[in-house]
Amino acid sequence: MPELIYLDNAATTRISPAALDAMRAVYEGDAFANPSSQHTAGDAALRALEGARARIAACLHARPREVEFTSGGSEANNQALLTGAAYGAREGRRHIVASAIEHPSVLRVLERLASPDGPFGGNFEVTLVKPDTEGIVSVQAIKEALREDTCLVSVMYANNEVGSVQNVHDLCRACRKRDILFHTDAVQAAGHLPIDFTRDGFDLLSISAHKFHGPRGTGALLASHRVVPAPLILGGSQERGHRAGTTDVAAAAGMAAALEETCGSLEANGPQVRALRDRLAQGLSAIPATHVLGPTDPGFGLPGILNVAIEGIDREAALVLLDERGVCASAGSACAAGAVEESHVLAAMDVAPELAQGALRFSLDARENTAEDVDRVVAAVAEVAATLRKRRGWAPTGPATPSIQGDTQ
Repeated sequence: MPELIYLDNAATTRISPAALDAMRAVYEGDAFANPSSQHTAGDAALRALEGARARIAACLHARPREVEFTSGGSEANNQALLTGAAYGAREGRRHIVASAIEHPSVLRVLERLASPDGPFGGNFEVTLVKPDTEGIVSVQAIKEALREDTCLVSVMYANNEVGSVQNVHDLCRACRKRDILFHTDAVQAAGHLPIDFTRDGFDLLSISAHKFHGPRGTGALLASHRVVPAPLILGGSQERGHRAGTTDVAAAAGMAAALEETCGSLEANGPQVRALRDRLAQGLSAIPATHVLGPTDPGFGLPGILNVAIEGIDREAALVLLDERGVCASAGSACAAGAVEESHVLAAMDVAPELAQGALRFSLDARENTAEDVDRVVAAVAEVAATLRKRRGWAPTGPATPSIQGDTQ
């Protein structure tokens, strides 16, 4: 088996030594107890938990009381949308606006809210705004979708499939002027882009630790002081009554350590991983009939995500052959693993189904990957593309397609 090259960091990252050390300190030290217990060991656990909360808040420029721990990004997204719906139901406003390229943990909740038997009486009206062909959602299009009865807007900070970064700052301000709650799914952005929760005036923001070298199964919902999160889990009074259940202190400590480390390395790691991505884009673009999908302006794209569509191949077969060559990549969202239907993100971008069938996502990390890795991946993809095209009797009709990224020097 060849040496493994991991280019699926958008699905999950390798946990960092700092996060592991922080978790081990909780498990092996005095903070192992239940933070709700009224004794010395419980007090130690509570101090560790609140310390982690404060450190996460500092990284995201929020107040500690605005950080509530969850089991991950999907739970945080669910709770954010139900919080917005609860607000709308109280105010008699039952219209929600979102982008058409949101994560399934947003879209499935919206479907449920729109159904007659949905939460808070159901029958919410949902408007999904399509992005342009580069995956960018127009601020003006969102503004035009707003109505007097709009209670919530949800637009992801950065897309997990094509890496497009949205202008959530202007969207947030537009919503605040009309007393509309604004939620952003920042799961793919946290640890990769600078986030200032207070300055930008977000109402609700979701993060997940395993996207920035923290432990799986833990995340957070940030809720501003003017928002009361609607609880999904009822029982005890943990998380100020907004999420029942004994909080995982070790996971919280691990997430805090990982987020501090990644946020502290943004200035160094951002250019490094973008250079790797650009090298990969340039190399893959030399394969005939290959198209780079996503934003053409580097300012509107995540540094480490590259989505390419290769004509004449099947993505599932390509992933198997790449895996045999030691390359870990994906066909999009890990939450849709095993699905054979077309990506809803690429469909919303008006990528032709036959082209989307050959779309592969490579997501790089400054710690995990090197220029040598990238060159090996380019060679492996070229070989796999040639193999699959030969099987199908397919041949490109034109010259190699140049990269459309514009930043691959």
